[in-house]
Amino acid sequence: MEILASTVAIVNTFGYGRGMDDRLNRQHWLDAGLERLASHGPQGLRIMAIAEQLGVTKGSFYWHFRDQREYAAALLAEWELTRTQHIIDQVERAVDGAAMKLRNLMSVTVAADPRLALAIRSWASTDPLVRKAVKRVDKKRLAYLSGLIAALGWSDDDAATLARWAHGALLGYFILEGPALTEAQIDLILSTLTSPNKPPSAQRYRT
Repeated sequence: MEILASTVAIVNTFGYGRGMDDRLNRQHWLDAGLERLASHGPQGLRIMAIAEQLGVTKGSFYWHFRDQREYAAALLAEWELTRTQHIIDQVERAVDGAAMKLRNLMSVTVAADPRLALAIRSWASTDPLVRKAVKRVDKKRLAYLSGLIAALGWSDDDAATLARWAHGALLGYFILEGPALTEAQIDLILSTLTSPNKPPSAQRYRT
């Protein structure tokens, strides 16, 4: 499940003029930073480039952030909030029942723009701060997904296994090129998790 791929759309370039207060809203810097990260990767997180996009001076950045490292940490926190916690909250509010929540979660996930999630995961391979954030996000996503699967009747161990499998499959889905999943295909995939004809517990296969 790559909820690092989310329903909150990547914000379009802001058309603010030079006359705007240099302090600018902190959220604008976060939105613009996530956009640059999605479109250019971590190398695109240059203060002057983002300031020019926002139509402000470099001093606006330092009104909100001590340095680029603090900015990176704030961007990762914003990514976690908007692309994970807000989606979980949305799914919880939208429907009742584990099966419907699971379906809603997958529909939202596969429809998301994957660029930001892929950029962050690539960045994590070279930066310990980012790697720590990705691990924290994956832990939260897997815990939520495991809970939904366990609510369908699977044991906790089996639910955890299926959650990791589903999460990994969705990450692979975003990497591979191909047509978008149809609603019928989503139903087929989910049937492997919600089918009442479950295989024997995985515990039997452990040595």
